Amino acid sequence: MAHDPDDKRALFQQVVDDILDQIRDGRLNPNDPLPSARKMADLYGVASMTAQRALRELQHRRITYSVAGKGTFVHPDAFDLLRGGVLREPIDDPDLRRRVAAYLADQQAITIRYHQARTADDKNEALHDLLRHADANSDLIDEVIKYQAGRGNFAQQPETLQRASDGDQPSPPAKRPRSSRNRAPKQ
Repeated sequence: MAHDPDDKRALFQQVVDDILDQIRDGRLNPNDPLPSARKMADLYGVASMTAQRALRELQHRRITYSVAGKGTFVHPDAFDLLRGGVLREPIDDPDLRRRVAAYLADQQAITIRYHQARTADDKNEALHDLLRHADANSDLIDEVIKYQAGRGNFAQQPETLQRASDGDQPSPPAKRPRSSRNRAPKQ
């Protein structure tokens, strides 16, 4: 994608917005790798410093994370953050509320461990634990999204939860679309 000279947004913001669009429409999925700053600069026809700024902005927004020596990857929560996955109304279901509270407490403990880490290895270990925690609780995350959508808390139900009418038979939660791109190896 070459940048549009008529576009008034800063060049780094054009790159950021394009990557956000790729996440929203499923071309980039959780844990997919992003190109290096140099490759990104070539792809977008911008300077390396511009691509680096775009990568920093994405990481600052918690849309991506980086692993030392491995690269930059789409954060597991990026899709939910972009879909407005914040809880807009309290959860009335006591069991679901308890499970969400436990999930968030565990997530916060791992995040604190990450911020208190003194070495790159400890930070990477905490990041990997955060990813494993999100993966292990993906069904809970999907359940909360479905719960909120069922109460009108999204403009429309997320595409991954829309199903063809199959009577009253409940079906298992739909998985997000996966691209055929290479993924970062699970560690």
